[in-house]
Amino acid sequence: MPVRVLPCLNMDLKNGTAIITGASKGIGRAIAEALAREGMRLVIGARTAGPLEEAARAIGGEVETVVGDVGDESVAARLVQTAARRFGRIDVVVNNAGIGHHGRLEDMDPAEFDRIYRTNVRGPFLLMRAAIPMMRGKGGTLVTLASLAGKNPVPNRAAYAASKWAMIGLSRSVLQEVRKDGIRVIILEPGSTLTDFGHDAAKMAQAEKLVRPEDVAAVLVSALKLPARATVSEIEIRPTDPPG
Repeated sequence: MPVRVLPCLNMDLKNGTAIITGASKGIGRAIAEALAREGMRLVIGARTAGPLEEAARAIGGEVETVVGDVGDESVAARLVQTAARRFGRIDVVVNNAGIGHHGRLEDMDPAEFDRIYRTNVRGPFLLMRAAIPMMRGKGGTLVTLASLAGKNPVPNRAAYAASKWAMIGLSRSVLQEVRKDGIRVIILEPGSTLTDFGHDAAKMAQAEKLVRPEDVAAVLVSALKLPARATVSEIEIRPTDPPG
């Protein structure tokens, strides 16, 4: 019996639409810049208008901005509605917005714990929930920016590590729900990365060894270009020679 062979074509990112949260700086901005270079139209979000608008101007191309807290259900709705109204489709959703806390668990205010989970876990839940109905049957990719901190014990960052592990679990489960609908799920898990978030003085003294935001962006672009029939569901990205 003859075997049907699917054409080995890479996903064409040009003229596709991507939603990216936390896009005003760091990994989110690097991803936005990389996808714009591939010819994608963007809807980018962040909680502060000034840096977000500056990022949009620097990125150039077709970029829409949405200001707000990703933990707010109305913000997820506005991100999806903006993509639908302005570009008519959603091809990639990047849940990148994230916050953390450095300190001993016993000294942590419960309100701070809740704030971390609101951004890091509730935010991706709300945006995927809003985007999936528009993507179902049309294909596309949901991307979660988790962290190796979600898999490895990290002292003084218990809430952050727990939220990143929750993001991994959430995304693994969503993968099982949507893969039959032609939607891919990619979980990126960077290790020590050169951003303005959460590095001690010892690591910053060896900054040249850290992963760069543009490295993470390059990995994602490569994964997105796989044939639609294939996906890399989890990618760990770590320094070749970790700072000690």
